[in-house]
Amino acid sequence: MTKLIINADDFGLSEAVNYGIISAYKSGVVTSTSAMANMPSLEHAMDLLKENKDLGCGVHMTLSCYKPLLSNSKTIVDDNGYFIRRITNEVIKNMDLDEIYNELCAQIEKVKSKTVITHLDSHHHVHTLENLRPVIEKILKRYNLPIRGGFEYDFNYSKIIPLVDSFYGDNVSEDYFVKKINYLKEYEIADIMCHPAYIDDFLMKTTSYSMARIKEHKILTSKDTKAFIQDNFLLTNYEDL
Repeated sequence: MTKLIINADDFGLSEAVNYGIISAYKSGVVTSTSAMANMPSLEHAMDLLKENKDLGCGVHMTLSCYKPLLSNSKTIVDDNGYFIRRITNEVIKNMDLDEIYNELCAQIEKVKSKTVITHLDSHHHVHTLENLRPVIEKILKRYNLPIRGGFEYDFNYSKIIPLVDSFYGDNVSEDYFVKKINYLKEYEIADIMCHPAYIDDFLMKTTSYSMARIKEHKILTSKDTKAFIQDNFLLTNYEDL
């Protein structure tokens, strides 16, 4: 039976996001989350995690939202000290890879100091970009953790978990899992990316993908979704691999 990791991204982005993720875990099918170490509500997220110890938690490595943890960043920020919002291979050419490595390691270490890290993934999938390959290889050599797939190049690493990123935007529907069952069953195991949340002012100001998160939360906590997934898949998380 296909194993599904249903991973809620953006843990720590805001308190409303945190509460929505915990709700989708306790009352729904979410089994895993990934924390944004640089966001102002990380501590709130970690406090909630202590009360929900079976929720697996990875690090959502971030280079394109809010500010870096390290104050000496120069090439990875704009004139106001915020991350550059759109990261591409071309943008990375103008960045110092050592600076990126140090920042991402600082994020990993911050989460590691508060909980056991189950895996790595990233905001806007930046870890899958080819020009970041040297950084990701170095990070995986240091931490030896499972990592979400979706790489845009051939990457030889034994702990890559395939990514399913279609539960997003216009594809979010109450019959998503019914429609995708044959596709999902092609995998032995897959990480389904999701973004359940409640809404607060910080979330609305930070991202254009905000109101849709309520719809995701509704679907991921619905009785029909839970019953269908439990009948057809085995829910797991990165920690249980």
